[in-house]
Amino acid sequence: MEVGLWEIGLWIGLAGGLLASGAAVTYLIATSVPEPVFERAQQHGRYAGLGAAPEDRPRPRRRVRRPLALPVAHRARLVPARI
Repeated sequence: MEVGLWEIGLWIGLAGGLLASGAAVTYLIATSVPEPVFERAQQHGRYAGLGAAPEDRPRPRRRVRRPLALPVAHRARLVPARI
């Protein structure tokens, strides 16, 4: 089955249109949500705890993990094949 250049161009155009429509819908949602909704979400919802940390409480340190050593596979021997 042979795919022509027109079909490839059509798929690329459809993919670009899908990306553009997703960006447009994201923009419309972001501009239509009122500001008090964002403020309430910032205080209580999705963005809770992402604000500035209080100065009186020290931040916990993150433990740095070392990468594990992976076992190295043995080299395979090449054996001549008889045909």
